[in-house]
Amino acid sequence: MPDRADLVLYNANVITLDRRRPRAQAVAVRGDVIVGVGNLTRLEPLCGPDTRRIDCQGMTLLPGFVDAHCHLLALAASLTGVDCRPQVVTSIAALQHAIRIRAQQTPAGRWVRGFGYDELSLGEGRHPTRHDLDSAAPHYPVRLDHRSGHAVVLNSAALAMAGITQETPDPPEGVIQRDPPTGQPTGLLLELGEWLRERLGTLRDAPEMDEGVRRMESTLLGWGITSVQDAGPGNGLARWEAFRAQKDSGRLRCRVTMMAGCQHIPELQRAGLGFGSGDDSLRLGHAKLMLTLTTGQLHPAIKELRQAVALAHRAGFPVAIHAIEQEAVAAAAAVLGDQPTLSRSSPLPQRGVRGDFPRTPAQARDRIEHCAECPPALLTEVLRCGATVVTQPGFIYWNGDAYQQRVASELLPHLYPIAALRRAGVPVAFGSDAPVVDPNPWPAIYSAVTRRTSTGQQLPGQHSGEVTVAGALEMHSLQGAEAEGAGDGKGSIEAGKLADLVLVENDPTGMDPAGIIDLRAVITIIGGQVVWKR
Repeated sequence: MPDRADLVLYNANVITLDRRRPRAQAVAVRGDVIVGVGNLTRLEPLCGPDTRRIDCQGMTLLPGFVDAHCHLLALAASLTGVDCRPQVVTSIAALQHAIRIRAQQTPAGRWVRGFGYDELSLGEGRHPTRHDLDSAAPHYPVRLDHRSGHAVVLNSAALAMAGITQETPDPPEGVIQRDPPTGQPTGLLLELGEWLRERLGTLRDAPEMDEGVRRMESTLLGWGITSVQDAGPGNGLARWEAFRAQKDSGRLRCRVTMMAGCQHIPELQRAGLGFGSGDDSLRLGHAKLMLTLTTGQLHPAIKELRQAVALAHRAGFPVAIHAIEQEAVAAAAAVLGDQPTLSRSSPLPQRGVRGDFPRTPAQARDRIEHCAECPPALLTEVLRCGATVVTQPGFIYWNGDAYQQRVASELLPHLYPIAALRRAGVPVAFGSDAPVVDPNPWPAIYSAVTRRTSTGQQLPGQHSGEVTVAGALEMHSLQGAEAEGAGDGKGSIEAGKLADLVLVENDPTGMDPAGIIDLRAVITIIGGQVVWKR
């Protein structure tokens, strides 16, 4: 019968994140939408002879996770490149060995790419140079990406292909590091990823990209991540078409919201695309702006930032401003706080009605991405500007030990200050920034609750119990959906919302927080379809 549920999950501990009904035991799905939440007795009238039933055996059913800030194709590339993360590579000699082995396996003319190195975790305590990479792979162009995503090292062949010589001036947004005695490029480039992409284009062929997307999809679904927001500052029409091709092929099932690089808004508009264009599977999101201090001063300057934000708003896009350092956060808050009220909540286009559940237009605030340094004096300004903060508690888990060694003690309590932001009334959502760190949501949730690192060390700045597990789950699902303007359609388990769900073994809200790290998905569901099973 057409009005019957297609799927019922029962005998579950359902954490809905719906404050009107926080817990339930069963969920009914018709098509791609939730049509009932309650217990099996209440939902039985929705069941028919063709209804598929899944006995959850007392396990916990959660809304699918929303990763509100990641870099999808970079993550896909990293999964097929050379793993140079600190836990794998601890010296330049070891890095050279890994590059050399990959070069021996690489066809002539192809790039060799490494990902995730950290100069401070190398025994030499420095960045590799072009000469280090030349020694490892003299006959191949080599690109090595820093774990932060904000630095790249090229060997001599790659520098030549990019047209970077002693005479090449530093672009306004970044730095070409040079050897002081000669002025020759050392191979290290800071904040020039998008600039390089314009000069080099894509470095992967279609089969390599497809394999990376396949591995990435398995990784994300295996963690119960059902929606991702791609925060690439250079995203334009070509990237939109690349995502569409992956969607059409069926290789990419996670829901994707692609931010638009501000400079690419005109070309997207010429193609008939604006904020909210697309559908629930692939949608165009905020306009992304980078605000950095790499060159020693804010780039862009306040005046140019204000102009860029105004242009994006006039085009109908709320903005997402990358701001890590407190100077950048202050500038972003000041500029957003000066904008007209209308710009802070841009309505999405009315979407089609799904099933019997009409959708009202959602609202999307401007955003500050990262907000990594936010002392108390800044909290008022961030609140006043009306932006959502999309931050990364996973950095505390993965990088917290290094922060304790490298960050001034007076600033440590104010790194990724989730409790303070929430206490001040600032909307907060979580992203991973993958591939900078692992997209696994559970270490991020653990560190959001405890402010503990991967070794158990505790960063100051949060009282016990200020951030609950339930609150952290909400920031990694419902608040993530609201950050992109889609909170009316996903992020919690409610009738009328998309049936994006993850079943996990235990109830994270009833566990010792240390045990959360080891939680795993058993089943991941997108739009009522089981897309991953352990």
